Amino acid sequence: MSITIKRVYTYFAANSVVALHILIGVSVYYLLIHPITMAIYWFEFNNNNQTNFTLADIIAQRFLHAFSLHMTGMSLIFPVPGAISGTASGIYYKRIRNKNKLLIKQEQFISRDIEQTIKLGENEYTEFKSSIRYDYSKKATNKELEIVIVKSIAGFMNGNGGKLIIGIADNGEVPGLAHDYATLRNKNRDGFERRVYEIISCFLGAEFCSLAHIYFHTRQEKEFCVINIGKSSSPAYVNSEKNTIFYLRTGNATIPLSVKETVNYIQLNKIK
Repeated sequence: MSITIKRVYTYFAANSVVALHILIGVSVYYLLIHPITMAIYWFEFNNNNQTNFTLADIIAQRFLHAFSLHMTGMSLIFPVPGAISGTASGIYYKRIRNKNKLLIKQEQFISRDIEQTIKLGENEYTEFKSSIRYDYSKKATNKELEIVIVKSIAGFMNGNGGKLIIGIADNGEVPGLAHDYATLRNKNRDGFERRVYEIISCFLGAEFCSLAHIYFHTRQEKEFCVINIGKSSSPAYVNSEKNTIFYLRTGNATIPLSVKETVNYIQLNKIK
């Protein structure tokens, strides 16, 4: 007997959320829905009968009658749907809570990974940029910086992919994204993300947007952006008003290739 009780206790201890929802469901159905149903039932079948009692008196009587010994059988029916509803809501809530915990752990893992990436500095797979369009030297908006950004993105796509981190300077300092936000129509993350995809679409082509995945993080209470860039199966050319150039990430630099170098690279790496 003691073993059975221990098992029950262990189960409810491990599923305290579900147990709480069951208790709430049973209580709501028994203490609230049950007497309300009895009162509605009485009104349905006695609405033509004349009575000297007020509406409040009738409701009070129906509530008391619902919990009388005469209605015990009916009273025991209502906790069943309450327990079922409570179990369903408890399981759903528990799954949502567990999913949120998993997401928090994943975010913490990603944050640690990003911090380690920043500490390692720039390399073949990582590049830092202070902004996408705010020029810190001129203290003003400079759209020419957008071309610099897209060159880096194209370099990663034509290479082996990598991370372009915006809002982090070359020396690891964090200017953040606040100045970039101020230059946008929508001065927030959404506006920034939209602008990045507009830059890719404008200079590379809309088909390359799917290779860039944008995430936002916080460091020293300042936001910065990480663009995870995948390797492209086809050449990504930067198209400007003046020319079309193939860029490649090599080491910790993004370099333009000549036509001959581009052809040789494409043939060697079997890019279509």
